[in-house]
Amino acid sequence: MAAPSVLSAEDRLAITDVVHRFCWLVDHGRAAEIGALFTADARLTFGPGTPNPGTIEGPAIAAMMAARQTQTHITTRHIMTNLAFAPTADGKVAVHSILTFYRSDDDSRDTRVAIVADIDEVYAKVDGGWLIAERTVTPIFSRA
Repeated sequence: MAAPSVLSAEDRLAITDVVHRFCWLVDHGRAAEIGALFTADARLTFGPGTPNPGTIEGPAIAAMMAARQTQTHITTRHIMTNLAFAPTADGKVAVHSILTFYRSDDDSRDTRVAIVADIDEVYAKVDGGWLIAERTVTPIFSRA
């Protein structure tokens, strides 16, 4: 059976909730919970211009996010916009969005935008819920 060419409103909302939950958890000191938003074999890639470029896979994603949670001196806000959904032939969903990222590494709370990036993700349905199978952050503008 072929994958639907149109994503249901229910699936769009469920995926959008994951997109927003990811950002909210990081921004509110709960990054250790993010591992549960990824599939077991997921891949997370941060491109050049991000604070820590490189690719993390599988269980290392949860470990990296748990380490991020301990960095209490860093304040961030992730603003996600322009979500576009594209069902794929294998039943997954490609999601493209734009991230405007604010970051302060100290008490100054510098309000300049640190990065504007394209976010390319692939979501897979696992046990009835949508999880991130792939996430790539590609900075377009960066002050780094």
